[in-house]
Amino acid sequence: MDVMGKHIAVIGLARTGVATANFLVQRGARVTVCDQKPREQLVDAVMELEPGIETRFETPAPEEAAVDLIVLSPGVDIHNPALAPARQRGVEIISELELASRLCTTPIIAVTGTNGKTTTTSLIGALLKGAGYDIKVGGNIGVPFVALVDPPPKDYMVIEVSSFQLEAVETFHPFISVILNLTPDHLDRHGSIETYAALKERIAARQTEDDWMVVNADDPCVKKMVEDKKVQKVWFSTQYELAVGGYLEEDTAFLHWGGSTIPVIEMAELKPSLARQMENVLAAVIAAYLAGVDPAAMAPVLREFEGLPHRLEWVRTVNGVDFINDSKGTNIGAMKKSLNSFDRPVILIIGGKDKGGDFSALKEIFQGRVKFLILIGEARPKIEAALNGSFDHEAADSMDAAVKAAFRHAEPGDVVLLSPACASFDMFRDYADRGERFRECVQRL
Repeated sequence: MDVMGKHIAVIGLARTGVATANFLVQRGARVTVCDQKPREQLVDAVMELEPGIETRFETPAPEEAAVDLIVLSPGVDIHNPALAPARQRGVEIISELELASRLCTTPIIAVTGTNGKTTTTSLIGALLKGAGYDIKVGGNIGVPFVALVDPPPKDYMVIEVSSFQLEAVETFHPFISVILNLTPDHLDRHGSIETYAALKERIAARQTEDDWMVVNADDPCVKKMVEDKKVQKVWFSTQYELAVGGYLEEDTAFLHWGGSTIPVIEMAELKPSLARQMENVLAAVIAAYLAGVDPAAMAPVLREFEGLPHRLEWVRTVNGVDFINDSKGTNIGAMKKSLNSFDRPVILIIGGKDKGGDFSALKEIFQGRVKFLILIGEARPKIEAALNGSFDHEAADSMDAAVKAAFRHAEPGDVVLLSPACASFDMFRDYADRGERFRECVQRL
């Protein structure tokens, strides 16, 4: 893809927009960046832009008729009406993911799903690096994909892919795709679970019989999604043995391949946060194996993998009560998975900015697992209405109040779990800010 001399508009001046604009102008494109926010809210981002990049603020789209291409940051909805005039003029509109993939010369391993993407992507990267492969890791986490393509790694590009990024792809073609799970999320943007699933499915739209897909055999939604895909599928399961693939049996992860059963690692050897995420472990092990990593080389890497902040992260034990930070649990499916990883009574801190989730399932999810609830954020009334008095709960107006209330209701042996099932933007800068505030409050107990 030659961008030299083309006039390209980048929509959205967050981290990905800045990386995209700089990437394009360095390759000889004329670049205009547009953002709906006023300039004074984006001063830091503007300072990171290369010289020569034009900027337009408080506007969602370029006004110039001569734009040759529009590249969307992940936060920009492709269905935004402001893009209609450009679309009518025949201007191509793509995502940063699509742009980077057109210019990437290295085989791509791409990970998507509702929950566990970041851990799985990072773990695949660690397994490949541990085996001596020359790789880069990024995408929806860390460094934007477009900032990784030059110089290209020799062996693989390992990237996390979101539904937002997949909205505007056409030729994106990973060598190995991973679909972890599918539960309702981002319905405030996508509108329905059907649309959301269709977007996730696009990760494999260009894959062929020469490519691979790592798929969750325990998730009926994912199984339905991939039924008609021509790609070679390899399954993983934490519930039953598989003839081919990865599975968990008697707390040991196994690979079954070519008629051989290969033990990879026992759960007891993993760090506690990773041991609670065996779906992600199995998916990463299979992807690394397909990429050429010897299973015998995997165990040392898996043993040392610390897990990631804000994902079932142990913070502190106070008077026999474990405090667990799962602030990245921003949807009901993520919260359910986290909750199910404990076999002890849980005091759950839940709530935040609603993303269109269906809280009607909470009664069933909480039954037999949640001892007490602490409700926070804008979604609190909606959660209360869904529970209809069926669970003891207390409201809190701050994280400090929530942590203190949870500790008050906890007994030795209990778990205090922050897994909000909601976005964070009503009370915090982002999920990381929310998790850090939780840590700080726990440390003050």
